[in-house]
Amino acid sequence: MAPAVAGGGRVRSNEPVAAAAAAPAASGKPCVCGFQVCACTGSAAVASAASSLDMDIVAMGQIGAVNDESWVGVELGEDGETDESGAAVDDRPVFRTEKIKGVLLHPYRVLIFVRLIAFTLFVIWRISHKNPDAMWLWVTSICGEFWFGFSWLLDQLPKLNPINRVPDLAVLRQRFDRPDGTSTLPGLDIFVTTADPIKEPILSTANSVLSILAADYPVDRNTCYVSDDSGMLLTYEALAESSKFATLWVPFCRKHGIEPRGPESYFELKSHPYMGRAQDEFVNDRRRVRKEYDEFKARINSLEHDIKQRNDGYNAAIAHSQGVPRPTWMADGTQWEGTWVDASENHRRGDHAGIVLVLLNHPSHRRQTGPPASADNPLDLSGVDVRLPMLVYVSREKRPGHDHQKKAGAMNALTRASALLSNSPFILNLDCDHYINNSQALRAGICFMVGRDSDTVAFVQFPQRFEGVDPTDLYANHNRIFFDGTLRALDGMQGPIYVGTGCLFRRITVYGFDPPRINVGGPCFPRLAGLFAKTKYEKPGLEMTTAKAKAAPVPAKGKHGFLPLPKKTYGKSDAFVDTIPRASHPSPYAAAAEGIVADEATIVEAVNVTAAAFEKKTGWGKEIGWVYDTVTEDVVTGYRMHIKGWRSRYCSIYPHAFIGTAPINLTERLFQVLRWSTGSLEIFFSKNNPLFGSTYLHPLQRVAYINITTYPFTAIFLIFYTTVPALSFVTGHFIVQRPTTMFYVYLGIVLSTLLVIAVLEVKWAGVTVFEWFRNGQFWMTASCSAYLAAVCQVLTKVIFRRDISFKLTSKLPSGDEKKDPYADLYVVRWTPLMITPIIIIFVNIIGSAVAFAKVLDGEWTHWLKVAGGVFFNFWVLFHLYPFAKGILGKHGKTPVVVLVWWAFTFVITAVLYINIPHMHTSGGKHTTVHGHHGKKLVDTGLYGWLH
Repeated sequence: MAPAVAGGGRVRSNEPVAAAAAAPAASGKPCVCGFQVCACTGSAAVASAASSLDMDIVAMGQIGAVNDESWVGVELGEDGETDESGAAVDDRPVFRTEKIKGVLLHPYRVLIFVRLIAFTLFVIWRISHKNPDAMWLWVTSICGEFWFGFSWLLDQLPKLNPINRVPDLAVLRQRFDRPDGTSTLPGLDIFVTTADPIKEPILSTANSVLSILAADYPVDRNTCYVSDDSGMLLTYEALAESSKFATLWVPFCRKHGIEPRGPESYFELKSHPYMGRAQDEFVNDRRRVRKEYDEFKARINSLEHDIKQRNDGYNAAIAHSQGVPRPTWMADGTQWEGTWVDASENHRRGDHAGIVLVLLNHPSHRRQTGPPASADNPLDLSGVDVRLPMLVYVSREKRPGHDHQKKAGAMNALTRASALLSNSPFILNLDCDHYINNSQALRAGICFMVGRDSDTVAFVQFPQRFEGVDPTDLYANHNRIFFDGTLRALDGMQGPIYVGTGCLFRRITVYGFDPPRINVGGPCFPRLAGLFAKTKYEKPGLEMTTAKAKAAPVPAKGKHGFLPLPKKTYGKSDAFVDTIPRASHPSPYAAAAEGIVADEATIVEAVNVTAAAFEKKTGWGKEIGWVYDTVTEDVVTGYRMHIKGWRSRYCSIYPHAFIGTAPINLTERLFQVLRWSTGSLEIFFSKNNPLFGSTYLHPLQRVAYINITTYPFTAIFLIFYTTVPALSFVTGHFIVQRPTTMFYVYLGIVLSTLLVIAVLEVKWAGVTVFEWFRNGQFWMTASCSAYLAAVCQVLTKVIFRRDISFKLTSKLPSGDEKKDPYADLYVVRWTPLMITPIIIIFVNIIGSAVAFAKVLDGEWTHWLKVAGGVFFNFWVLFHLYPFAKGILGKHGKTPVVVLVWWAFTFVITAVLYINIPHMHTSGGKHTTVHGHHGKKLVDTGLYGWLH
């Protein structure tokens, strides 16, 4: 059955244009914009930026002037520029860079240097003062302290130059938006990926799509693609319902300036402030839309039942022999080509045909207002643009025997399919549980792609924000220390790393293009520019503006001579390869003429490029696209772009750009961290190890990547420091034999500077001290469980060549949300990852109890000698408290229960030690053990955690 095309309307043209490679102009000088194919030189390869009717193509590749929809780089003159209409062009930048206040940044840098010196002196003291009574303890502790200091340095060095970048949306609108309501902003393809409509609730996916369709971005420049790796009819019909409801929801959002534009989140707001004049009209419209949304939710929630009932009806009308597969039927009476409810050959998970369905065709380029209020139209939309962006459902082909490469494979398939249907120069990827919370988010991201000197930016990373997290954030789901601290600081280097979702890409970077110029130094180290690069970096001072473009003759070249890699690398689809010239320069896509629709031939070709065997003997997943053979394809993909010399930027706006759903349950959270940490170690043991990256990688950016690929090794040393000090109370052998005054001085400086550095970092990152403590607590839990398991899994893979598999993280709450929205927080799902933290908790309780018993029994006469160790034991227990609360299930709602169990274990252990004679030393109650000879317990493990 040929793929269907739903709905009617206008779509973008997919006609090939005359291709020509960028080349020096007649003067012999390269174009100042630096793009390999550009409109500045009048290249016919980007003729799609203008109507083919407005260009005069002549011999030898010369063309006439590009029309006013061209988006080109021009040098802004001292007296300002004018566009083709003669109007003045605002030369203000579309974003500004703000440095952190010196009162925070300068002490922050000085203290990092001071702590490094103090730590070095501390390690020297430790090496020169051995413990002959327990050499194995001494050697192991030295290794652990060295690793903690090294990992702290890896984490701290990339944070030397944190900066803030703020988009200026007013300038962006003035520069690109026209008075008639049209815009010359570049096209944007938005990818939404889902793999299981059961574990990833279909209502969340529908809300994500609705927020995208309602975003404040030019309608004809915005295209939404939904990738369904399950191939289930449930997902498609949910999108079909969403497209129908969007005809009401999107105009309602535009009319009243609704925020946020995800309906579920909007209607959950307790108050709905409205700044417009028509207050009564707003209230009436909102009531009507709310009623429609409730009916929409009811239809979504009943889809699974409706599909089954429809199947039973169709299949009952057809005589089926025993053993004959029962197909799944679409609403129009045709068989679904994907996964059937009753799975059978060619129609089951991992074995089904590819599907590309257009639910909403591309709209007209002209504004279309809606009808006035009537019986059939409850809302007055007479002054509202009712056009909807293009919406496409994609389910790539899956066949047994093919490695489909999970999310990375889905992203690459979407890249090829979208190139044929819209080919926008920019791509934004979102997870199915993330919705657009700020309607200006897309414009904010584009500011960093079209601003001055932005042609070397590969991607813009937004921070991940989450809803549904309990107010105490028990498992540090918000992770603000990483997003607002680490990523913001990396923006002052070569740029933040790619973290999987909420990321805006320049399409040509996915195709393997090199940047037009390479600035290794970035904004904070400009003198490094060109030091490692093949050509010296010269900041062009460009701003992407709508301005005149003078045509210049360019020599003709072969059709695909511009490709950075051989044509075969991109696969056997000439239609796809022909789209690359139009994506190689960020020009806004415009249909060559109206009346062009997505014909069946284009849809069939889109299905072909998503075939399971399409990537065989190509560069997809290796040289181009999202990288394969790793669990964390996001980090590697961003890394591959950075080592080419591309930069990235961090975009944090308020209200938050995107909001997702975090795994609130302890088990799901641990599995999520296990997947991330395993992927990081896989990178370290692969050819993508940052130690061997190209010289185009900023030195401190390399340090950041080394840190992100080695942090799970901390588990090995942390397990030692959370157990051995407690066991030392039983054995009497301690890490430090005879501490001196200098030992305390060094240790005091190391710990105090660390705390001050943390306070300063909290200040410039804009997070709270509570969030910092929560991050530390979950770091302890993750290190003792998920990190350790990741190390074991990766070492097993490296040694025995065994693949690692993970289950999809469930975002579907299982608790009673009507009574308690955080009920799932207390649901206990046992996993072996919990064993190690439980052991550590009991070891520290027992160790402290034994120390207390020895003091009471007179075995240790000076209790101050063990106070440091006991304090550290309770410090470990304090950081494992959220874990202990989580594993107690619903009883964990009352913190007293945790404390009672800990106290009970402590008392029982102390009483047993005192009353069991054989547990005492041979000298009786007053026999001195080590401490009587001056050997104090000073546990430097406290420092080890605090790094």
